[in-house]
Amino acid sequence: MKTLVTVCLATIAAFVPVQQAAAASSQNVTIRAKNFAFSPAVVTLKQGQTTHITFVSTQGVHGLTVPEIGLNQTVTITTRPTTVTVRPARRGTFVSHCAIFCGVGHAHMQITFKVVK
Repeated sequence: MKTLVTVCLATIAAFVPVQQAAAASSQNVTIRAKNFAFSPAVVTLKQGQTTHITFVSTQGVHGLTVPEIGLNQTVTITTRPTTVTVRPARRGTFVSHCAIFCGVGHAHMQITFKVVK
């Protein structure tokens, strides 16, 4: 009986660190949009790391597509938070612009994603 209990506890203990490591290996980022600006303007992601990005607008409606990091479809950014999950496959610096016209400063509304090792 003691052996069975010991084996069960050892099995459970073996899985706990794996779950904690999986949680620690992901990243959460919040990007806020307002007319003509993203904040932060530069976002650093790790190559191969799962990242949950939450987009929310504090002013106007905006959009973003960044295929280089795995964001292949345009995300519409409104006052209602939208979370997407990406896992960048390659390193580099990728600049993207707002995909939904938001006024006279729209052409200058950009965000930079830096994917590092």
